[in-house]
Amino acid sequence: MVRRPASARTASAGVTQTRHAVESGLQWVFREQPLEDYGIDAHVELVDGEEMLGRLIALQIKSGRSYFGSPADGGWWFRDQAAHFKYWLRFSVPVIVVLVDLDTGLCHWQLVTDATVEKSGSKQWKLFVPEAHVLDSSAVWPLREAAESSAGQSRQPLGGPIGSFSASDLEVHSAVQGDGVLPAYVVRAHDRALDELVAGVTSPAARSGCAILIGDSCTGKTRALYEALHRRGSGPGATSLADAGWRVWPEMNPLPPRRFLEELKLVGSRTVVWLNEAQRYLADPAEDVRAGIAAELLALLGDESRGPVLVLGTLWPDRWQELTHEPEKAEVDPFASARQLLEGNHLRVPDRFTNAEVTVARQSGDPLLVAAANRLAGTSVTQELAGATDLLRRYETAGAASQAVVHALMDARRLGHGEWFSTSFLHAATRCYLHGDARRGADEDPSWFDAAIAGLLEPGAASGPLLRRDLPGYRLDDYLDERGRVHRRFEFPLAEFWTAVAESEMTSDSRLRMAAGAAARLRWRIAAALYELTGTIDAGKQLSALASHRLFEAAPDAAERFARLAAAAGVPEALTLVALHGSGRGRGDGMSLLRQAGELGDPKALDHLAFKLESTGDKEGAEAVARRAVAFGSWVATVSVAEWRDGDFPREAEKLVQGLPEDLRWAALAEFATRRDGLEDAEGAERLALEAAAEGHPGVVWTLADERQDRGDKTAARRLLARVPDPDAPEDALRVALIGARAGDYERARRLLARVSGAREVDDQAAVIAEASPHLIRVLRDVLEALGEHKVVRRLLDRLETGQPRELSTGADTWSTADTAQTEDDVVQAYVTLAGFHARRGDFTQAESLAMAASVLGETAGLVAVSEQLLDRGDQRSAERLALCAVNSADTEWSDASPGKALAAARGDDAVLKWGLEADGSTAQPW
Repeated sequence: MVRRPASARTASAGVTQTRHAVESGLQWVFREQPLEDYGIDAHVELVDGEEMLGRLIALQIKSGRSYFGSPADGGWWFRDQAAHFKYWLRFSVPVIVVLVDLDTGLCHWQLVTDATVEKSGSKQWKLFVPEAHVLDSSAVWPLREAAESSAGQSRQPLGGPIGSFSASDLEVHSAVQGDGVLPAYVVRAHDRALDELVAGVTSPAARSGCAILIGDSCTGKTRALYEALHRRGSGPGATSLADAGWRVWPEMNPLPPRRFLEELKLVGSRTVVWLNEAQRYLADPAEDVRAGIAAELLALLGDESRGPVLVLGTLWPDRWQELTHEPEKAEVDPFASARQLLEGNHLRVPDRFTNAEVTVARQSGDPLLVAAANRLAGTSVTQELAGATDLLRRYETAGAASQAVVHALMDARRLGHGEWFSTSFLHAATRCYLHGDARRGADEDPSWFDAAIAGLLEPGAASGPLLRRDLPGYRLDDYLDERGRVHRRFEFPLAEFWTAVAESEMTSDSRLRMAAGAAARLRWRIAAALYELTGTIDAGKQLSALASHRLFEAAPDAAERFARLAAAAGVPEALTLVALHGSGRGRGDGMSLLRQAGELGDPKALDHLAFKLESTGDKEGAEAVARRAVAFGSWVATVSVAEWRDGDFPREAEKLVQGLPEDLRWAALAEFATRRDGLEDAEGAERLALEAAAEGHPGVVWTLADERQDRGDKTAARRLLARVPDPDAPEDALRVALIGARAGDYERARRLLARVSGAREVDDQAAVIAEASPHLIRVLRDVLEALGEHKVVRRLLDRLETGQPRELSTGADTWSTADTAQTEDDVVQAYVTLAGFHARRGDFTQAESLAMAASVLGETAGLVAVSEQLLDRGDQRSAERLALCAVNSADTEWSDASPGKALAAARGDDAVLKWGLEADGSTAQPW
């Protein structure tokens, strides 16, 4: 039974009570923010009578008795982290803190201003919330005055001066046994590349720049970026970004992704966009948010009017590979914009010092740096400084309950959970990692969890805490997080863990990613339950993808189960998919599923349903379905019905299309004309097209002309283009120019280029059009290619290339995307090839060792190859073991079914590919 945690109920009740106070007491509009946005819970838009004033106030809502635990004379003290108060003070609209008393039903408020916030040198500030400040009609004028005053002020630039940020503010790892003072810094090759980038953004001819540092945990990535902010250049008059008055944004890390996207659009010049652990913004958020962030970063870097700006970030190698992986043509490309941002804008941070760098460290005079260099000569000095060795020792020698907490965190992170964990989830998930006496002890002692957590939160003699606690919850140390991804890659948590995922407090983004992690490892029942629980469009899309995959594996029953869940989540297209591709596999003609999908709003279903009805003679039913499709804004079903009737009843068919609403008629007419043309009724098609042009819609003629030149009838295409005037709009003109050039009407194409650009020479024409209409560059290039102007195209692309973000180089250590990918691919392929070679020779010990090495780098093909050879030689148990390892270490590319096929073969059980696995790895029964 799915349960809802008490904390979630309290928070929800607080939001509900505040909504009621705003809408009934103030009579303003209340808009709740996504739950994962802990910085701002809601916005209120001011209303005067029936007039929307266009003024906003942001709300931070706190509910429950604990917030009334610090009473003062006439009110209460609200305490929170200084970083959050700073965030609210710099917010673009006024922020109020609302304390909701669930016993009295009253909402008490206070504006967050420099005057009301009591600041101190500690990490916590406080705000006095007066008891007399109640969200009712008495609050209308003071809050309206605050909103009007804020709207009248000029917007403060985002972020804060670089000098106002400490190293810890920007998440630089503290040195072991340190007192907050950073040890001396050794400048390395990647630092010199960063210096060149900084020099470029601060020069008289400044251009925006970007650098993402790639390296393992504790290799000094964030420290390198921090030093780049403060290090002065070597040239005459050179200065640092800090001294030059640059700012850093965001001020609070990590910023909730949706808020990050909203504020990113407001970033101004001389700002450093700080992307420490860039996966927080480029990989982990919901698909629309992460794609929007990557696109907006690209736009910011390319917009000279907003520059110069500098984008600095860090990534682990496995996340870099995830973001830069280029899928096959048939695959979805989820990180296209992120890949474009990263390519040419990244630097490798080696995990080891060179001998020369070790020598510099030994001669630095800094006790910590010298000691680290002497202990690990030539190896990971930065990891030693960060206490990695001591951290690992403490983890490996921790008690059973503390290790269980760490393992729960490692597995959840590996399977897709965000970096911050709620107490409710961690408590519930940890229990399934306790066994024997430890489990019995936890059952008998309710304080077991607090005791286990307490030890993890304490720093060691030579390292920081294994676990950190902050406002969003708990966070595992980066080094252990990364280690868990390798050392626990073959583990899959038991069912109790997944119950915690379903029932505990967790953001929808984390639950979606964990569902994808389960699906990747063939735990489809678990994934489906989590997707169903989330109930979002993104969840529906994933369920639809699972349905598609089940059809590919000839499992229509499972496909229909996934499709129905997808439809319930708002993706009825999944039902259409099963109806069209599942029929003929013992599932009838799919009409029932098409009807259901159509009722839920899928126009494609209505199109196919109308066609099926018309083809079986149910003309009235077909027309009724077509009319419903029109209500959803689709003309396709009408054209399908008309096409079927056109052979015997052409006037009736035309009447159907001509009867469509104005906003749909002309696109439908263009499609109907081309279909009629394809049925060798050229005269009828041309008549329809010209009639449409006479009514002011020449696009039908252009579509028909394009269709004819595409079929090779270039004379007919040129003749059609000559029947209508040349267009003036740039989009239409280039479209016609392309059709004409491909049809051999070069004169028309050149005339249109001249008309759009107002220039005589083709080079000038290309330059003018590209600058004025950058969204038309692709079609412009195609026109020029069709005209044979290949040199002009090259010159155009060369000019455009100069405006792209610069490529980064560390001299001898240059690490280009292609070179790195090729090198790693070569290594992985070598492991896989050698594993297969040794397996075929019968040397399975060596073969398995090589396959395991490939799996560390994220490749399961070696394990699959060895499993297949073991099965051929009759060792079914070993074959199944390695195949299950391959399944359990699969990444989010769940559509790669080779590990699943290997496991099905080893078990002799096709149900693996139809229904997947249970949490314990056994084959799932139909569900």
